[in-house]
Amino acid sequence: MLRIWLGCAVVIVGLVAAAIAVPRLAHRYPCDSVVPNAADMGLRLSDTEQVVSCEHHASFPDSSARLVVRTASPQTRTALLQRSSVSEELERTMISENDGPFYEEVRRPNLERSKQVYLSTTGDYQLSISYDDGIESGLLLTVWAMEM
Repeated sequence: MLRIWLGCAVVIVGLVAAAIAVPRLAHRYPCDSVVPNAADMGLRLSDTEQVVSCEHHASFPDSSARLVVRTASPQTRTALLQRSSVSEELERTMISENDGPFYEEVRRPNLERSKQVYLSTTGDYQLSISYDDGIESGLLLTVWAMEM
């Protein structure tokens, strides 16, 4: 009887190990799924850009993907930003002075920092592309593609 229980325990442990290992082996390179998902959210890569790394962050209800992309030049970086339909991050604030009418004040944080951030929000997705001019001359971009 002990042999039967021991055999069942070995089978159960083997099944649990297989359930954990098989998906990891089948999807060892996260870029295989991350790049197409980011493309669905608006990222438009060309042959001139190189994907350096990818990460997928699964969570409920919002999942996200992070890619690091290297561009060849400032011109190809600008072209990528245009193709992906992202625009400069803006901070908008409604202000009223002396109980007067409200007006909108727009601040451009990119002018005040070395990290440049560009955003696009469409439906349930947000695409964020940022770079720092001090890191590889601004040619290394961080892309976040997020479900909201």
